[in-house]
Amino acid sequence: MAPRITFLICSVVGLFFAVAFCLAPKFFTHQAWPTAEGQALEIAVTMRYVVAAMIFHVSLLLFAASKVVGAGNQKPVMLSSAIGFTVVCATILYVGLFRGDGVPTMPPIVGTGILAILCWLSWSKTKIATT
Repeated sequence: MAPRITFLICSVVGLFFAVAFCLAPKFFTHQAWPTAEGQALEIAVTMRYVVAAMIFHVSLLLFAASKVVGAGNQKPVMLSSAIGFTVVCATILYVGLFRGDGVPTMPPIVGTGILAILCWLSWSKTKIATT
């Protein structure tokens, strides 16, 4: 898949998660930590808003990256995206298994995992022309 399309897909998926986190932060917090209550729940909901803002920021950067032309310019950005999505996926998995109730929430793991795979594939298929 062309890097420009990959960046655009990643941007749209990120925007979807950012909007969802803003619209239903308590729902997503309860999915991650079902036993949270009181001030712990309020802090987690607040952090969900912060995470939504960061995801929105990354979505804007990925959208801007979709406008980058030339494989030599796209390949390093694609590698950064692939590494970033891989780290986010691994972190969500780790938190779900070892820091939460032992049951990770699947939608963000699947979403970031698919985006990581998509970025790795696009990165590996992007060829830099030699002159």
